[in-house]
Amino acid sequence: MSKDSVILERRFVPEGTMVMKQGDRGNCAYLIQSGSVLVYTEHKGKHVELATLELGEIFGEMALIFDEPRTASVKAKEDSNLIILTRDTLKQKMDRTDPTIKAIMTMLTRRIVSANNSLMNKGSDLQDMTETSRIIYQNVLKSLPKSQQRTFQNAVLPKLDEFLDTVRAFKEKIEK
Repeated sequence: MSKDSVILERRFVPEGTMVMKQGDRGNCAYLIQSGSVLVYTEHKGKHVELATLELGEIFGEMALIFDEPRTASVKAKEDSNLIILTRDTLKQKMDRTDPTIKAIMTMLTRRIVSANNSLMNKGSDLQDMTETSRIIYQNVLKSLPKSQQRTFQNAVLPKLDEFLDTVRAFKEKIEK
């Protein structure tokens, strides 16, 4: 092992164990080495499942860049082995990386910060997205033969409503 190697901490998480909780501060991310986790959020007493992540996927990555509360909770769906990635580890790796990669990462970080700030400062974006989504939905619906419209409505409208409700919940959380 070279002197430049960084030893990454590993953590075994039994099924059902909370890995991180929405609202907590974080300073690390997790890489799934085995198992799977459920990412979800709580809003106004509702439990909203956002994703199931598995081998090779990372969660909590925003904590490597920002000192902000976690925006979601994560629980092990099955026994899982996680590799812990800290801010210090990321910094050490960035210090040793190719200057081009470092420049790209710096630029991407700035874009994330800019996008987050933009989301927090613009109130009409959600309304615009909702209206655009409804227009697209209506246009597709009208383009279908009458015999397929009811099937389309039943399949798409509940998912569209769920998506828009989830986006609204995140927006409300950002505005708090």
